[in-house]
Amino acid sequence: MKLLTLLLALALLPGLLRAQGATGTLEGRVQNPANGTYLEGARVSVEGTALTAFTDDAGRFLLPGVPAGEARVRVFYTGAPASLTPARVTAGATTTLEIALAPAAAAVRLDRFVVGESREMSGAAIAINEQRFAANIRNVVSTDEFGAVAEGNVTEFLKYLPGITVDQSGGDGRYISIEGAPNANTPITLGGISLSAPGNNNTSRGIEVGFFNLNNVSRIEVSHSPTPDSPGKALAGGVNLVPRSAFERSRPVFNGSFYFLLRDDERAIGPGAAMYRDPRRKVWPGADLSWVVPVNRRFGFTLSAGASTQYSSQERATNVWRGNSTATAPAAFPATVPGRPYLSQFTIQDAPKESDRDSLGLTLDFRLGAHSRLALSYQYSSFDGWISNRTLAFAPNQIVAASISPTSVQGVAGAGQLTLNNGGNRVRENRTYLPSLTWRHDGPVWKLDFATGRAYGKNAIRDMDKERFLAVQSRRTGVTIGFADTGLIRPGVITVTDNATGRPLDPYRLENYALNTLTSTPQRAVDINFTATANARRDFATAVPLTVRTGLDFRQTRRDLRTWTSTYTYVGKDGRGNLTPGTALPFLDRLFSTRVAPFGFPRIEHLDSQEVFAYWRANPREFTLDENGLYRSHIANSKQARESVSAAYLRGDVALLDRRLLLVGGLRAEQTDVEAAGPLTDLTRNVQRDAQGRPLRNAAGAVLPVTSVPLEVSRLTYLERAARTEKQYLRLFPSLNASYQLRENLLLRAAVSTSIGAPNLNQYAGGLTLPNTDNPPAANNRIVVNNAGIKPWTANTVKVRAEYYFAGVGQVSVGAFRRHFTNFFTASILPATPEFLALYGLEAEEFGPYEVSTQRNRTDVVRMEGLDFSYRQVLTFLPAWARGFQVFANGTLLRSNAGKGQLGGEGFNEIPRMAAWGVSFTRARYNLRANWTWREDQIDNLVTGQGIEAGTFNYIPGATKLDLLGEVTLRRGLSLLWGNVGQVFFKAV
Repeated sequence: MKLLTLLLALALLPGLLRAQGATGTLEGRVQNPANGTYLEGARVSVEGTALTAFTDDAGRFLLPGVPAGEARVRVFYTGAPASLTPARVTAGATTTLEIALAPAAAAVRLDRFVVGESREMSGAAIAINEQRFAANIRNVVSTDEFGAVAEGNVTEFLKYLPGITVDQSGGDGRYISIEGAPNANTPITLGGISLSAPGNNNTSRGIEVGFFNLNNVSRIEVSHSPTPDSPGKALAGGVNLVPRSAFERSRPVFNGSFYFLLRDDERAIGPGAAMYRDPRRKVWPGADLSWVVPVNRRFGFTLSAGASTQYSSQERATNVWRGNSTATAPAAFPATVPGRPYLSQFTIQDAPKESDRDSLGLTLDFRLGAHSRLALSYQYSSFDGWISNRTLAFAPNQIVAASISPTSVQGVAGAGQLTLNNGGNRVRENRTYLPSLTWRHDGPVWKLDFATGRAYGKNAIRDMDKERFLAVQSRRTGVTIGFADTGLIRPGVITVTDNATGRPLDPYRLENYALNTLTSTPQRAVDINFTATANARRDFATAVPLTVRTGLDFRQTRRDLRTWTSTYTYVGKDGRGNLTPGTALPFLDRLFSTRVAPFGFPRIEHLDSQEVFAYWRANPREFTLDENGLYRSHIANSKQARESVSAAYLRGDVALLDRRLLLVGGLRAEQTDVEAAGPLTDLTRNVQRDAQGRPLRNAAGAVLPVTSVPLEVSRLTYLERAARTEKQYLRLFPSLNASYQLRENLLLRAAVSTSIGAPNLNQYAGGLTLPNTDNPPAANNRIVVNNAGIKPWTANTVKVRAEYYFAGVGQVSVGAFRRHFTNFFTASILPATPEFLALYGLEAEEFGPYEVSTQRNRTDVVRMEGLDFSYRQVLTFLPAWARGFQVFANGTLLRSNAGKGQLGGEGFNEIPRMAAWGVSFTRARYNLRANWTWREDQIDNLVTGQGIEAGTFNYIPGATKLDLLGEVTLRRGLSLLWGNVGQVFFKAV
């Protein structure tokens, strides 16, 4: 705060604001003539003065207050030799310069190919230059730096950065986290506009950034230390996707990539057994296009589009080990000793999936005057995920105690069950619409900007309206199951015997199964994020160069969720229930059942969900609906929340020691207002009462219910969105970043900051269960609710980094951080104070005597520490015949003082070591790339229970992933992409 006071005092001293002597203004543009790119972030200074400016994203700079007379303008940009341009400055007038800054390698030609024109190499220079002159600690990657990536998935770029963890779903990168923090606490923006997070129909804040296409993104910024103008709800950092601008180019540029997508385990070209009853292709074409067009000096546009379809098989074997990952149970699963777990269930999965991605982006750029610009943008992305999850589960259900061993086990005669499930027969539809408007004014005195946008995201899971059930289950009971020769993946031998006949039973034939249940679970989620920001900045050319920034920031998210489950049970024509073997056979999926099952199993006959649906629609009387379950699922999953965050900040940038030391500090204040609604359980509504409202009781003193019919009880006592919550809190976020230029190419950085991790929205919309106030308080008669008054997680961070920049295009850095987390949650029983009850609109007189089952903040402090290393370089120093190589490598080490598995249980990615490395080779007509990522075993959570040895944990296995990619230029701006996407080698645990 003392520093801020000093900065404000300096800013308001009128004596320091007066210009000294006759001055003029220098303005102009800096351009790379090799590829027509206007350079953003080039440092422009006037020799003999303290005047310095950086070019904007259109390459423009403005230097007011330049002494009249002859001036020498020095321009520095990563990857190019420093430029010195003479200029004549006239008092009271503006001098315009056009500066061409050629790359250092532009003079070296390789078969009519200029190194400086390479998209990958110029992209690396842009990213490194921005990182070099950033006010805080950040990593920047250009989307041109690694070349084209099939599907344009953002996570395919982020996974190569230090400290970044990519979480996958269905084989695709979806979520990201920074330095181990939960992905739900990693905000992601596009040009500063918050992206939506409808997620997989839940209340998590995690943004599935993998659904967003890259083809209209210029570069990606990962911030590791906040400044006062960045959101405080970024536990360990945030990500900003920077959109392309037409004014960043002096001439039009078109890039197109066409490719075919296929998985290495499915190489068939023609249609075949894939998803459902219909033959499907497994190799699909795709394309990504981008067109940047500066029409003239006042108008330009960017247009991008992409489309792709990818098939993946998603095979999996699941083993349930008693005494290891799952507890024993005396009646069914005998106790065992440490080191001798036994297999109690095995499931084989064949879940083919087809993912369709489409994207469209359009930005119109207008120059309104000499210093003002306006951009109108519309971004659209869609993802359709078709899946058919076929599983066969072998469940002995009871184990003969004398048979257990790590390699074999025998089930009790007749206790076993086979379950053939055709699940996940649905399409997931995810849509994002993001219109935005940005205005920017770069005047000689004030620099102003305003941005607003509305990210509308929706997610839907559809099944019955696509004429199929989400899940169709058939069963075979009364069997005896045994496992033998059990290995890491599967039991080598599985025996199944019909207990009634004593004969072996073929578990892979549908004639041995009975149709059982049909399930539909449609889901609908909408997340709308509105953003509006306004900022003002003024530079003061004083003896101590000073920049003061201030601004307002408003962000609001509105989440609306609806999900319900309909369960139909097949009872047959007689209506009495039917588990007779053979009733599943008429619904055989003849095409899918020709597939070769994974892991060495024979062909498995599966159900046809569409055929079952058609039969249900024609014969509804042969099925019963669980109406009470349908009603309760509808109410339980109907939630809404609105969170508004209003922020103001003050930031000061001070340059000391001849601009070698830059201090960036200030304070941000954020006011958060939350309104939410979820299910309400009120048991007092099912009580008979007299005329005075008193409950009627029987002879034993128990209250008399209005009804005992389950569905009617639910309708009376379980109410949709009737539990309403309001919450407000104010948080202050001080931060200070320091950068010291020890040498021209060596920077030392340090930062201290405070940030928070906001709770899951279910903390407010999770619902409320009221006690029956006609009965006294008891352990089974409490208020049950999530604590809306709980404090968010808080992180106090110290981070340091040393960065060295090579004379060409490249950098190497080493960093470390220490972060203290407080306010983790824990379950607790609390008294119902008036303040707590007020959060839910409950009267203290009525509910004060009752305890509350909820959560509270823990008092312990968790310390996380980390080291990171990063290196990347364009090898321009090689002999001429070998030039064109670019390499990178990075690694991250993490550790904490938390108990093993504690952070995994909180949603952290507790991965002790991670690394990525790669090499690319570029020539005039082609480029080749090999990129690796590696991660150690991820500690997930502690496993406890009877028969499990103390200190047992679940892990996510470590993996090494190799991407081999190449690109062949067919003509200028048009290329053909080839390679594999995601060859994974898993390490056994």
